[in-house]
Amino acid sequence: MQKKFKILFLVFVFGLAGFVFYKFSSNFPLFSSKEESQVGKQAIKVEDRTGLLEMSSKYAKIGDLAPDFIAEDVYGNKIILSNFRNKKSVLLAFWATWCGYCTKELPGLKAFIKKHQDQIQVVAVVSGESRTAVENYIQKKNINFPMLLDEDRKIWRQYLVRGTPTHFLIDIKGKVVTMRVGFVLKKELEAMLKMIKEG
Repeated sequence: MQKKFKILFLVFVFGLAGFVFYKFSSNFPLFSSKEESQVGKQAIKVEDRTGLLEMSSKYAKIGDLAPDFIAEDVYGNKIILSNFRNKKSVLLAFWATWCGYCTKELPGLKAFIKKHQDQIQVVAVVSGESRTAVENYIQKKNINFPMLLDEDRKIWRQYLVRGTPTHFLIDIKGKVVTMRVGFVLKKELEAMLKMIKEG
């Protein structure tokens, strides 16, 4: 009888621990995006670091034209994504000034830009941050590519971005070639660029 009581007690304790963990994790999701609940309804399948992406045709999809947008940088310059078509490929990076992995990949990204600046334009999109915060970050980190403001998360919603950093590679014709979620090394950026050359 005592042994049976101990077993029931252990089952209760582990069950309670599981419930507490579930409630805690649901309050602190993996991605902090305000669109988490909305994005979850869109039947997304993202395979991290494989370059595969399946999304609703309403949004960014590999092989289709990248969703176009107009956005301002911190200095008030307007940039239209489609203006790069037939001129340069684009690496569209969704970043945040507070993102540690974004800062960590910066040296490799700068070296990549310096080497391939005639072939590809890097554009970062920052969501939900003030112009001052982004401008300070650009100056502090000596950023050598435009960082666009997306205060209402319109562009993030177009690309169904759920975390930072996220990268979309767009070819010279304006089509999405591949995407990567998370921190990327320079050699991975080189491999992504090679996909355009081979395509």
